[in-house]
Amino acid sequence: MPSSEADTKQTESQILQDENKPIVATVDEKQDDRPFHRKVLGAPTDFSNWLGELGETYDQQFLIMLGTAQWGVKGFMYAYVLTSMEWVYRGLGVPGPSIQIYKAVALLPWTMKPLFGVLSDCYPIMGYKKSPYIVLTSLVSLGALIYLFVVNTGITATTACLFFCILQVSIVDLLTEAKYAERMRANPARGPDLITFVWGGITVGALLATATIGWVLEAGGSRLPFLIAIPFCVAVLVPTAMNYLGERKVTAEELRADRAKVLEQRELLILVVIMAVATLILVGLGMAKQGVRLNAFVAVCLGCVVIMAFTLLTRPEIGKMNAFYVIQTAMALQIDGATFYFFTDNAEQYPEGPHFSRWFYTSGTGMVAGVFNLLGMFFYYRYGKTWRYHPLIFATNMIWCVLNVGGVLVYTRYNLVLGIPDHAFVLTSVVLHSIVGQWLWLPGVVLISQLCPKGIEATMYALLAGCHNLGNTLAAYLGALMLKEMGITPDGSPNESHKFDNLWMAAAIQAIAPILTLAILPWMIPNALQTDRLLPPDENVSAVDGSPWQLMFGARPRADEEYGTFSDSETRRRNPHNADSD
Repeated sequence: MPSSEADTKQTESQILQDENKPIVATVDEKQDDRPFHRKVLGAPTDFSNWLGELGETYDQQFLIMLGTAQWGVKGFMYAYVLTSMEWVYRGLGVPGPSIQIYKAVALLPWTMKPLFGVLSDCYPIMGYKKSPYIVLTSLVSLGALIYLFVVNTGITATTACLFFCILQVSIVDLLTEAKYAERMRANPARGPDLITFVWGGITVGALLATATIGWVLEAGGSRLPFLIAIPFCVAVLVPTAMNYLGERKVTAEELRADRAKVLEQRELLILVVIMAVATLILVGLGMAKQGVRLNAFVAVCLGCVVIMAFTLLTRPEIGKMNAFYVIQTAMALQIDGATFYFFTDNAEQYPEGPHFSRWFYTSGTGMVAGVFNLLGMFFYYRYGKTWRYHPLIFATNMIWCVLNVGGVLVYTRYNLVLGIPDHAFVLTSVVLHSIVGQWLWLPGVVLISQLCPKGIEATMYALLAGCHNLGNTLAAYLGALMLKEMGITPDGSPNESHKFDNLWMAAAIQAIAPILTLAILPWMIPNALQTDRLLPPDENVSAVDGSPWQLMFGARPRADEEYGTFSDSETRRRNPHNADSD
């Protein structure tokens, strides 16, 4: 799964963390006593009525805007662009380690979402905060898609165009997300229905893209997906230009008030600037093609700066949690640049390889992953949400490690000795990774949401999710360095079997490295239930109260009662009846 999706599931996590809320709720809670066959036959009519009622609450034009933005751009277009990246670089003869660097650069707009939020709030264009930014980035993305389809030569130009495509997805997602959150606050009764509308559409769009991308790649090569993505890129311009977003022009007084509010949160503003500078440095360095070693060194240095800045400027609960997840994500060293060639090289390039087709590698495994991701979410909601953080994080990390170690079998080709075909082995691995991956990821989303103080949820969530995405970038850069140093540099050349000799060792290191961070788990993450309050109940609680920065310079922190404690004994004292539950 794309790591960049970490910053998009805030509302889902808020639903998951409340045991008393269903995953999907509607205003009409009447019991449906119709027979099953009548429910099935009446489903189209029920869906049409549901859309009509939702349109009456939130305006049909606004739903059209969300459909083009969230379903089309974030659902379909993003999946097409993301899946095509490796194939584009393969066509340019880029080695596996470098593919990881360029992909990480192209995905960096997800890390920049906090900056985009501040810019749109403080610097509206012609009085509008959202629509002009959507139009500008969409036009730039359109030009990038045309280039990728028509020209598609040059590694630097290709990476820049992919960056601009993801930039559109990121900004469209952020600004429409902010708008539907605003509408939900005004009409909270239909809020869960609106979330279902948005995320249901995104899921359908992504699955449709996954189901068709394999055929498209086989029929038209790596350029054709960008042509197909163009209508979805352009479609969002029409409702935006017609102001289906329902945006009102900002007055000078309102703009001054908004800017003053941003400046009041100086520490958070500093973090936004640090994140933006770190991201721009990584973009520039990646574009300059300065080599894997230098990229990895600079990325690690910038990661350390970001971790220290968050730890210094935010309250301990937030700073420690953020540091743990950035470090653990960075330790999950990525090797997909090499495994891509391992699975897709043909008989001439890698005679002993699996020789997967483009359809199987993209659509086949992708559809299986999509289905079992949903199943993993269901199992988590049904059985995992009552666990404490420590046992849940520990258990899922250990299971994830075992699954990754199992990958050594296919990279040594020992699965064939055991009589397990490559296709069966990989599909089984995809199923297990999809289910366990949700259990590994969702508690982190819940934890991030719990540590976002009231009133600045969007800013704080964007910052923490941006840090998680930065951790993924570090994992890509460090994984690329490991592949380079171990001589695992496939590029699709004939007879490159020897370049995969050490891939099994890289896979073993990838499996073991993340569990090393479990040694610091007790000091970084509270051993609380996922439904426990982790911040004080104060309406005015701040994300920076009690931070090391405030303590060093004499600011008095709030008295936090005993929320968000990292002491297991105090957690037990507050919740004695849940002390031993999993």
